[in-house]
Amino acid sequence: MLHVLDVVAHADRPITMTDVAAACGLPVPTVHRLVAQLEERRLLKRVLGSKKLAVGAALVNLGMAAVSAAMRGDQSHQILVALSNRIGEHCQLGQRVDDEVFYVDSASATRSQGLYFDHGHRSPLYCTSMGKLFLSEMPVEQFEWWLDHAVLEPLAPNTIVSTDTLRNVVRKVRKDQWAASNEEVIAGVVGCAVPIRDAQGKLIAGLGISVPSARVAFDALAEFRQPMEAAAAEIAAAIAAAD
Repeated sequence: MLHVLDVVAHADRPITMTDVAAACGLPVPTVHRLVAQLEERRLLKRVLGSKKLAVGAALVNLGMAAVSAAMRGDQSHQILVALSNRIGEHCQLGQRVDDEVFYVDSASATRSQGLYFDHGHRSPLYCTSMGKLFLSEMPVEQFEWWLDHAVLEPLAPNTIVSTDTLRNVVRKVRKDQWAASNEEVIAGVVGCAVPIRDAQGKLIAGLGISVPSARVAFDALAEFRQPMEAAAAEIAAAIAAAD
């Protein structure tokens, strides 16, 4: 059963029952029986209008919970604390849940006065630096569909509410592998984020910081990029070692 889940989860696109059977080296009737059990538990699902298989909601939630727990593990958390102490700012780790960033861990330096995204907090994708990382990871066609249906509500003086502007920003993030926000969530707070990737290059989380613009200008955020990327690589290695 775990082999079936592994095959479907690692497939580039929805996969047929026959392909699952071939990949697992199992008879098709056996795979049908296993898939039926997995569907009942919402670990797998059928794609609408097709008999192909995709990851189900329960498996997505399980995966998110597993990564969240790994992020809060001693080593990953200590790396986050060390980064916060080094740069003197509030740092957070987040994952995408639907159209929001869900913050799974955070650390604050003594003098940090940024926007505190503590564990369990959520924020929109379109107006946070970390959210822009997740948007940039979408295939272009999927992002365009998302953009056509998104409600870009103004939350702060500089919240991006133009689809054309957001498209250009996300295109730049996709190229630079670096994102920033300029008083887009709350007035007086800027932030930036870098990706945390697994060994296959898949984005598994974002590492972000938030700082008061009175102390750090938006254009000066790039000074944090190198230590943040180094910490992101350390966290990725810690998660891989824990698997």
